Amino acid sequence: MNRILTIMIAALALVCGSCKKLLEEKPYSVVSTGNFYQTASDAELALTGVYDVLNTPSVQGLGNQALWGRGIHYMTNLGVDDLTQDVRFSVGVPELVPFYNYTYTSENLLIWYSYFTFYAGINRANFVIDKVPSINMNAARRAQIVGEAKLLRGLFYTYLSWLWGGVPVITKTDPDFTSPRSTLQQVLQQAKDDLKAAYDVLPSRNAIAGRMNKYSASGFLAKVYLYEASGKQNNVGKDLNFPLNSLDYVDVAASYAEALKYCKDIYDNSGYKLLRPYNNLFLSATEVSARDENMMIVQSGAGGNQEYILFSQLSGPRGNTRDNSGTSGFLRPVRESYTKLNANDGRISTFSGLLNTTTNFTTVNGYKYYTPDPIAANLANLSTNKWREDDTKARAARGVVVWGGEADFAILRFADIILMYAEARFQTGDEAGARTLLREVRLRACADDVAKTNLITTAYLKPSFMDELMDERGRELAAEGWRRIDLIRTGRIASVVSNLSTTVLFTGQDPVSVRQNFQPYKIWYPIPSRDIATNPSLIQNPGY
Repeated sequence: MNRILTIMIAALALVCGSCKKLLEEKPYSVVSTGNFYQTASDAELALTGVYDVLNTPSVQGLGNQALWGRGIHYMTNLGVDDLTQDVRFSVGVPELVPFYNYTYTSENLLIWYSYFTFYAGINRANFVIDKVPSINMNAARRAQIVGEAKLLRGLFYTYLSWLWGGVPVITKTDPDFTSPRSTLQQVLQQAKDDLKAAYDVLPSRNAIAGRMNKYSASGFLAKVYLYEASGKQNNVGKDLNFPLNSLDYVDVAASYAEALKYCKDIYDNSGYKLLRPYNNLFLSATEVSARDENMMIVQSGAGGNQEYILFSQLSGPRGNTRDNSGTSGFLRPVRESYTKLNANDGRISTFSGLLNTTTNFTTVNGYKYYTPDPIAANLANLSTNKWREDDTKARAARGVVVWGGEADFAILRFADIILMYAEARFQTGDEAGARTLLREVRLRACADDVAKTNLITTAYLKPSFMDELMDERGRELAAEGWRRIDLIRTGRIASVVSNLSTTVLFTGQDPVSVRQNFQPYKIWYPIPSRDIATNPSLIQNPGY
């Protein structure tokens, strides 16, 4: 996927709904394929088009880095004890601010872009699944292409369900544009069916570097089953009395058992491992070795598609984008994200101060990375230091635009699987085994220093194993898009938000408004008003 031909979108002729006349067009994707889907090359190009959605700048000119290029990071990290927003710097992008302070509505442009782009991806996947089986080509590769399309469709439906609840399930290339919302159960069943189909046909590693495989599928199956089990166990959404998004159907014990099965399979058989050192997971200089741990990635870079993650508006240390590859400062960590970490925990190095230097740097595999300031005692300059881009001039020489992030972004890591495996083992009666798995993650965090691992294990111990595990997920996966989803599915989001510190770390932060504006119904985003206007069968989520 890393070198996608720009001709792809024109060749596929994918035209997504709600395009230029926003309230007059159909709300889902439609397509004119002509004589396409005739050859093996057509099949490969069509699958590339599905992958392209993960970080496409736009679809038919609509959207602005709506998924992993930018938008999903705002929708999954903000409003909890993970990331906050420095409103001074993001004020020029008004659709972003509401995710920080829970003031988003059904009119929010980014919510619509993300919803729309997920369906664009589903539409592209539907055509691959429908058309590729009739192409005369290598049978094994044909089956894999269809399997990868199903995996991606399952991924898109999974995120739609996590963010909006029940949504229309579209699996045909000639959809009914008046389809009502399916239930949350039906959407998640579609996701599971797609992911299982992918697992059955995909190899343990994809021949195309960076593409997904059977363990990518099983990792997300584990996530779906954990979401269902923990959501039902913790009465998620029960108080909203909205049957469409109900988890009452879930058999908690059976779902935990399924999550355990898939996590164990990955742990025992996948060959993935924890990369050492931890910080090398987040740099373009080390992205090849990081794929030993990164099980599902969004690739970004020059050399073909010119599609990048918009790092300048994400969560690295604020600096000068043109001089030292700092970010624009839109996203910053909250106090609690940093203070969860003991001083002996090596993951504390993934936080830093701001980037103010153009001379002080370190070199990793020939890539020059400028060194951020130390963190101030009052935390006023606190930044995330995971994703870093190397020297701007060197990136420009490689063809990278100044705002473009070149490093892979991991949607799913093996460390996440270990933590999910720990959760599933605990929930099925094996706390001792669960704690052994926690120790693996902590040992890597301490660079295999046993004494430090023992110290942080003592420091992090809590009477409730699930409280301890959720804190560990917050430490390990900070700013990676899981904290909000984890807090929702485990019924913790309201208490976490209500306990956020009201101390302002920097001008532009307003934690009081975050606490005041949160409401229980905001565990799901509103269905975009544009789609409701074009499809009278859609009903809105409660509260909006």
